[in-house]
Amino acid sequence: MSLPRYYAWLTWLQDAAGRVGHDTGQRTLTVHRRLRSASGEISGDVLHEAILDALAATTEASTPAPLTVLDAGCGLGGTLLFLHARLGARGIGITLSPDQATRAHASAASRGAADTCRFVVRDFDTPLGDLAPHGVDVVIAIESLAHAPDPATTIGRLARLLPPGGRLVVVDDAPADALPDDDVDLAGFRRGWHAPGVLADAALDRAIDAAGLARVHDVDLTPRLVARPAVSLAVRLALARAAWPLAARTSAAVLHDAIAGGLHLERLYARGVARYRLVVARRRR
Repeated sequence: MSLPRYYAWLTWLQDAAGRVGHDTGQRTLTVHRRLRSASGEISGDVLHEAILDALAATTEASTPAPLTVLDAGCGLGGTLLFLHARLGARGIGITLSPDQATRAHASAASRGAADTCRFVVRDFDTPLGDLAPHGVDVVIAIESLAHAPDPATTIGRLARLLPPGGRLVVVDDAPADALPDDDVDLAGFRRGWHAPGVLADAALDRAIDAAGLARVHDVDLTPRLVARPAVSLAVRLALARAAWPLAARTSAAVLHDAIAGGLHLERLYARGVARYRLVVARRRR
């Protein structure tokens, strides 16, 4: 099953949730994890504010302004548009989903940002030099590297778009190093979310180091995740298992797997064997 089809189903699910009044990221044009702010607010912009803080903390005197940004796996475009609104950033978002690219472009146009924020359908595991022939100041990858066949190779490829001093921002789920590949929840997460190569904690660090980048900022956002009780997760997974024989016979199997994968990921967090990391790494001068 292709990733574009997977993203299409997730977009459909998000639309369906919105029609019944449940905000799964529509307001902030995001599809990433829900985080809770210090004041108790749950919003996609909680992560955006954390990224903004991370960029501020790693800004140097020579950092150009406004920033040029490549969002590798941009989804609905919310992150690039947030950085444009707050920092005047300009750049390109790439996604495998034509539907996501169309929606992101429409959102940019409605905000008067169509000339500074572009969204295109591309695979970030292909050469991207034509999109940014002079490189970019910041590459952002939010929950997208896990979908790459070989995330470590992808990190190296994206790092080549950065000039000396440029920064890579990675936000992703990092399973514990000691977790075996056949762990039920890790395997369920990987299968349901099409993330066969998701990097564990130490492997992510090694991949960043091997790409010629220096880690300059590392925040564990796990405490901010909106968590469900273990009993609730167990019940939902039992229902998902019961529904599988019926879902497997239809195209809804993609949606079923995505929901089950998310539940397994939540269980990894509930067990304390995964971290939600925000890492900023700088291209060595």
